[in-house]
Amino acid sequence: MKELVTIHSYLADPEGVGDWEGEEELAADNLNRLYHAVYDAADDDMDPASLEAMLEAIWPYWQHNPELTELDDEMIEGFVDSLFEHFNNSSGQDDFDDY
Repeated sequence: MKELVTIHSYLADPEGVGDWEGEEELAADNLNRLYHAVYDAADDDMDPASLEAMLEAIWPYWQHNPELTELDDEMIEGFVDSLFEHFNNSSGQDDFDDY
């Protein structure tokens, strides 16, 4: 059921990520990598509302995090694992913002 979630509505462009001291394109690219990684990791039969809640938790977590421009594959995998673990424990998005 994850196909009911439109990943493109979450993707960012350099103009939409704010000031990253000249690294706006990298910040947007890495943010989009995070969105795609979460979407790809979701089971095909995942509840769309749960997947949307997870996707909506990404921007609040990363919008002021200086590591956004330093992400590598290992960091992305760790973030995705943490996000799924958090939401699988029935914790909400607000709690993840402080994670």
